[in-house]
Amino acid sequence: MAKTIQTQIDKSKMLIDGLRANLQEVADRGIDEASISGMEETLTVLAQANQECDELRSLLAQKVKNMNTVLAKAKSQFADTKKTIKGYYPQEEWNRFGIPDKR
Repeated sequence: MAKTIQTQIDKSKMLIDGLRANLQEVADRGIDEASISGMEETLTVLAQANQECDELRSLLAQKVKNMNTVLAKAKSQFADTKKTIKGYYPQEEWNRFGIPDKR
């Protein structure tokens, strides 16, 4: 869980506990059991949403790693093929093979 999310959940739980312990005192301020329960429900939804994000981040990390592996292979194939063309054809003909290099 992200530190920011965990910190907010912890702070909110402490507030909820404090409000429940002093419910009679804050009742005339518009804070009642229903509003406190609403805060708890929001925290539950936040924790679930954060869990989903963590799972997606993990999946994304795997996908990025796979993509980088394929990118490295593509670059290697490109460089090897380009080197072959440059080794067998004069510089004036490189352009017709899709190699705009000057050297």
